[in-house]
Amino acid sequence: MSSSQRAECSHAFFKQHISRRNSLMDFIIRFERALSHQRQKELVADHVDAFEVAQCILLMPMNKQMATLYTRTMFQKFEQELIQSIACFLELKTDDASKVVFNVSERKNWKTRVAEVVYVKDSDHASCSCKIFEFVGIICKHILALFRRDQIEYMPDKYILKRWKKTTKSGLVSNANGNEIKDYTDLGLLIKRSTMSRLASDVVKDALMCEEGCELLSETPKSLRVKLKLLKDGPSNNKVGGSSSQTQYMKDPKRIRCKGRSK
Repeated sequence: MSSSQRAECSHAFFKQHISRRNSLMDFIIRFERALSHQRQKELVADHVDAFEVAQCILLMPMNKQMATLYTRTMFQKFEQELIQSIACFLELKTDDASKVVFNVSERKNWKTRVAEVVYVKDSDHASCSCKIFEFVGIICKHILALFRRDQIEYMPDKYILKRWKKTTKSGLVSNANGNEIKDYTDLGLLIKRSTMSRLASDVVKDALMCEEGCELLSETPKSLRVKLKLLKDGPSNNKVGGSSSQTQYMKDPKRIRCKGRSK
């Protein structure tokens, strides 16, 4: 497989599971295994975001706010920007009726880097020359330094993108006509997995209280797996007898003359 626009992050991920010495069948098996591993990690991350709250290094109202809104991965990136904003210093460059421009300097590795933050008064919007918010989707340390200067304790809603929030997958997705797009006809896989995991955990906890419960729990999965196998195979494979059941034999296909030159 070749591509004119290669995704290096995807290459780095699949190189952990696939090599050029693999056969075609081995490649397919390893490829499916890599995707299953990736989906499992996503389910674990979704479970952590749904039932756990990240620990904050900085006990600031804005940091606690984003810990409850952002996913674990995006919150860690935001918190690093917030920590680095403490070492940023603002210098007023221009101030007129429409906008205010600041030079934000940061000294790192004995070098001073300067970014330009522009605050538009009419739209009440701040933008930075580093363009981290436009590319990554989280507020950069330079704008956070401006918020700290203006004593803004909580992040405005317009700077919080929906795709980085914990509740993103629980929302509705609509097409161009405004109709809802459903990924599954029933409940989501994460909800099913979480519900069944909690139920199984409660059953195991109750069974460990006595020996009779452990024996009952060890026998129940055997009969349950038989019933699940019958449901998976379908009712058509479980019917025995009946007037409509007939034996059909497959015959050899008819031989046809080849269109090529005869020997």
